[in-house]
This record gives sequence, C-alpha cells and structure tokens, in this order.
Amino acid sequence: MANQKTNGMLQQEHYIQSTDEEISHIESVKDSIEELRDSGNFFSVSLQTLELIRRFNHLYIQVFEKMDKNPSLLHQLVVAAVGLEKKLIRES
Repeated sequence: MANQKTNGMLQQEHYIQSTDEEISHIESVKDSIEELRDSGNFFSVSLQTLELIRRFNHLYIQVFEKMDKNPSLLHQLVVAAVGLEKKLIRES
C-alpha cells in the first residue's frame, strides 16, 4: 500500500515537472513572438504563421491572464507553442 502511494506521488511530481517545463517553453515562444514584433519582421512570415501567432496569443490570454483553469486550454496552448516554434525556426 505504501509503495502504491509513493508511486502515485512520483507520477504526480513528474507531471508537475513536465507542466513547469511546458510553461517555460510557452514563455520562450511568447518571447520569440515579442522579439519578432519588436524587430518589425512580421511581413517576413507566412500567413499560416501569423494565424498560429494569433491562436497562440488568444490561448495565452485565456490561460495566463484570465486564469482559465481548463486543462484542455493549457494542452491546446502547449500544442500551439510547439507548432509555432517549428514554423518560426523554419522561417527565420
């Protein structure tokens, strides 16, 4: 019984670490968007990338500014961050 409780705690700790890493990744992508905006190079990215930026920003506001606790929104934001990061790297 104690072993099961320990395993559950370790799994929860792993999840928390993963969430912290995901949030760090989201913040990194947010910083990349701000750098792109500050540089004035929005015209150098595709319409698809601009749409991903719009989607990312909308989700970011929902999760971090409006503090929506829906885990689905956080997951969508993580997925959007990964896709957007790939697009930004390809286009730079």
